[in-house]
Amino acid sequence: MTKTAKKKEIGDPRTMRDALAAQVLGDIDTLLDKADAVAGAVNSSAAKMDETIRRLEGAGETYNQAVLAANMRSKKEMVAYLKTVTTTVVATTGDEQREIIRALLREALSDEITTLKRSIAESSEANGSPLALRWVVTILICMFTALLSSAGTVVFIRLLG
Repeated sequence: MTKTAKKKEIGDPRTMRDALAAQVLGDIDTLLDKADAVAGAVNSSAAKMDETIRRLEGAGETYNQAVLAANMRSKKEMVAYLKTVTTTVVATTGDEQREIIRALLREALSDEITTLKRSIAESSEANGSPLALRWVVTILICMFTALLSSAGTVVFIRLLG
């Protein structure tokens, strides 16, 4: 109720006490109207806050999904990169090991062959052996070299495999 409606119901106050009572009732009526307005504002604010909370939760979930997707992409890229690097390093290391083994085998075999040739040359000069004997010795040296090469190849293959 409004002030004017109260005054019409009560009528004109006849005493100071009636006037004061009418004033207090009007003030109470005004306070009740304001309390009703505050309750409506609080309810409206609560509804707005609920909507804001729902929006924030939705935005948070969207952000969470985006971060998870970015993490998965990064993981996949990292795994692909590591596979590529690992494959390259393994291939390079294997090639380097093969080359080192080949060089060691060449060096060992060439030293052996040089030593055998020198010893054969010295023995043939000292003995003055005939041509057929030199051919037999050369064939034996070739056979020995072939056997050493085969053995070296077998060792090389076993080291790699």
